[in-house]
Order: sequence, then C-alpha cells, then structure tokens
Amino acid sequence: MLIDYRIEITPERRKHLDATKEALKAVEPQVAQFLQNHRENSKAWHPHEILPWGRGMDFVETPWAPEQSPLRPEIVLSLETNLLTEDNLPYYHAHLERFLDQSGPWKEWNRLWTGEEFKHGEALRDYLYLLRVMDPVVADKNRQAAMEVGFDRHFNDPLELFAYTAAQELATRVSHLRTGQKAEEPILLKLLTNISRDENFHFIFYRSVATEVLKIAPELMLPAIMNQLYSFSMPGEGMENFELRQQIIANVGIYGAREHLDMVIMPLLRFWKIDELSGLSPELQKVQSRILKLEKVLTRLADAQDRAPKKSDVKMRGITFID
Repeated sequence: MLIDYRIEITPERRKHLDATKEALKAVEPQVAQFLQNHRENSKAWHPHEILPWGRGMDFVETPWAPEQSPLRPEIVLSLETNLLTEDNLPYYHAHLERFLDQSGPWKEWNRLWTGEEFKHGEALRDYLYLLRVMDPVVADKNRQAAMEVGFDRHFNDPLELFAYTAAQELATRVSHLRTGQKAEEPILLKLLTNISRDENFHFIFYRSVATEVLKIAPELMLPAIMNQLYSFSMPGEGMENFELRQQIIANVGIYGAREHLDMVIMPLLRFWKIDELSGLSPELQKVQSRILKLEKVLTRLADAQDRAPKKSDVKMRGITFID
C-alpha cells in the first residue's frame, strides 16, 4: 500500500493507515491464492468470436438512422450507461495504483484486472457500432463528456476501496446480465453474459480480500464496510442525466433499489456474517448495528421506488430524454 506521507496527516490518522498497511501485508499470502484461483477458474473469451463483423457498414456511405437499431430505447440507454462506466477504467486503475503496494500480488492483480476490464469497454463499443445501436457521433460525444467528468470517489483508506469494489463489481455484474436478458437480442446476451461472468470473478476477489481483513482486523474493516455501503453509488454518477438514466433503468427492471438490496447488499452482509460477529468493542458494536440497519433503510427506498410513477419515456435520436 502506498501512503503519501508528504500530505499533512494527524498522528491518529497516521496510526490508522499504518495499521491498515500492516493488515494488508498480513493477508498477502491469501491474496496471492485468490489471484491464482482467479487465473485458474475464470474462463478466457475473445470478443471477435462473438461480434458479427460481417454486419459492419460504413457510416459515411450509410449514415446512421434510428430505425437501424435492433434494441429498444431503454435497452440502448442501459447498454450505453454500462459502457460509459467501463470507459472510465483509467480512473479506477489509478485508484488501485494509488492505494495498493506496487509489488507482489497487488501489482499483479491490478494489471490483470485492468486488462480484463479494458476488454469489456472495447467489446461493448464495437457491438454498439457494428449493430448500429445508436448515433455514433452522440455515442462518442457522450464518451468524451463522461471521461472528462471521470470517477473521483473519496476513499479514506484501501479497505474502503475494497468494500466499495466488492459491492460495485457485483452490482455491475447484475446490471450487465439483466441488460442482456431483457434485450431480446442473442448477440448482446452472449456478450454481456461473458462480461458479467468476468465481473463475478472480480467481485469474488474483492469480497475475499475484505473477508480476510475482517477476520484479523474487524476494527478496520467494519467501519470501511459501513462507510461505503451507506454512501454507495454506481460509477458514472457525475455523467449528464445520470439520475434520469438510473431511474429509467430501474423502471424497466434492470437495476434499481430493489435489485441493489436483494442482489448486492444482502448477499454481501450474509457472506460476511455481519450479524454473527462477536467479541467486538462497544464502539464496533455500534458500527455493526448500523450496518445491519441498512436492510431497513434500503427496503424503504425500494418500496418508495416501486410506488413511484414510472418515467420511461426515451426516444431515439442518439439518446434524448423526455421530462
């Protein structure tokens, strides 16, 4: 873990960061095994074997038109939103590069993970262009705008990063897979099934790291889990019309508050056995209690979202939103 001591920090925070560094050093043997498990169990796939290159057409000779898209507008919206979050890979890599030791299994994982994630963005953009899913000019402008916004989520320490990525990778898996399932387009389903499988293996890695730290240093890992799960938001939060995008994606049953609760947060809390942790200090017991209250908080949000009027008016002209 790289800690920049050039930045003025309090003695208390320095002590916390040193303890975090020590905990991560202690779990390095397990991390090396998680990395090996990933290499052995994740299945290699190649986009060129899925993408229909014979269907590609010149956009200059045959300009794009809305009726060429094989997907419903709300599926296009979900697909492009997922793609824009994948496009921000340089920012995600930089976060890991900043927080992790640049040697051993941490360095190897970050570079392996980066290569796999890069493939996702490339494959999705190739699909978008080959099947003329949306106006390529709009798609490229949206890509540039999203990357200029970037991803700049604040993490107090590396453990918060692991808590966030455990939830984020699982959420991304759900969003990709459900987009493919609802698209009614077999090529996209196959592509997103492969991508979501990768995301699942990434999720397993980050969840496993958090699990090992939780075993030896709950005083460090529990607050990180609490902070990140309560403040969780998907990558891409700053992109234009992000809230409206998320609302429409939720309304069509791809990913909303209900999916976030049932398919992401509760599986994580059950796996980590937060309710079974014992021997905690009074302060940590309060953190544990607050984490366990998250189910009620998210249930209220999901119920409210289920009752809310549905806003799914989207028309294809690139992507145009109708308020």
